Amino acid sequence: MKVFFAPDYRKGVAYQALLADALADQGVEVTFPYGHRRVLPLSRGIEGWNGDLLHLHWPEKFFELRRDGFDFVRKIRYPLDLSLTLRRVPILLTAHDLRPHNRSGRLLAVNFQRTYDAARAIIAHSAKAADAVAATYNVKPEKLHVIPHGDLSVSMQPLPARRDARAALGIPEAERLCLMFGTVEPYKGIEPVIDWWRTAATATTVAIAGKPFSTEYGAAIRRRSQGTGAKIRLDLTWQSDQALERWLAAADCVLFHYQAIFTSGAACLARSFGVPILIPHRLDTVDLAEPHPLVFRFDALETDFSAALDRALAVRPDYAAAAAWRQSTAWPEIAAQTARLYRAIA
Repeated sequence: MKVFFAPDYRKGVAYQALLADALADQGVEVTFPYGHRRVLPLSRGIEGWNGDLLHLHWPEKFFELRRDGFDFVRKIRYPLDLSLTLRRVPILLTAHDLRPHNRSGRLLAVNFQRTYDAARAIIAHSAKAADAVAATYNVKPEKLHVIPHGDLSVSMQPLPARRDARAALGIPEAERLCLMFGTVEPYKGIEPVIDWWRTAATATTVAIAGKPFSTEYGAAIRRRSQGTGAKIRLDLTWQSDQALERWLAAADCVLFHYQAIFTSGAACLARSFGVPILIPHRLDTVDLAEPHPLVFRFDALETDFSAALDRALAVRPDYAAAAAWRQSTAWPEIAAQTARLYRAIA
């Protein structure tokens, strides 16, 4: 069986490469776009390819925001691009996000609705996510299939010893450290966390590690963190796998405070490594196999976050305690479920 993955996000996200490799063992040959096709990039991307199915990930790539004078054109051309693609091959969509991050607008909503309407089947990574897709885009239940997010830790090395990681990062052994990692973007709710740390009487340090999505936003985060003596560490640079491994090994817990999120690969990664996780109750589409002693939900920074932070800090990171999670999200099983769905709809 031959399946086309689009767009190609392998440089920034391990998900597609890991799934494609595991699908090969299921007899599925995955092809990625080669080069950049202008005007109608989705339909022209499959020109010359003879296969069974297009697996669409992150459709917003085909009407992305570049601020180059053609953003409106990219949005209005997408329905035609999608229609021409459908004439040649059925489409399966993985709903990584309910909506594009840091963007809004009527045309964006229309393009997402058209995509969900066009898809022969839709993969969601949790039952709550599937419910949200159904409610938002009026998707029939028979089109929705829940397949968990795969284990991203297999693309990385085992975490170094805590002592070694902290020495490399210049963090004292006794310092309590709460980590926020990943691309630094407005939707991740970092600014309220900084404000909380500036006013809270806490001996714990928060570390924010990741490259800002824009120079201006990075400067804003630096300004917001300055001048109060708050225990805030910033490493606003791109994090290689080795650097991220050090941060995860050094952390006592990790915090995810997204304003809104559908699936969090970062939270799944921390879960695989057995690092205690702090995450709001409202982000209920993120499935972390709860209840679990390494996952701590809270209502809001202003109410019960401090107590949840204390509970998370009282638990040591425990790789062995995440073994069942890693087994349930192993790529061979994820690929087997995905391949069965491919064959059912192709």
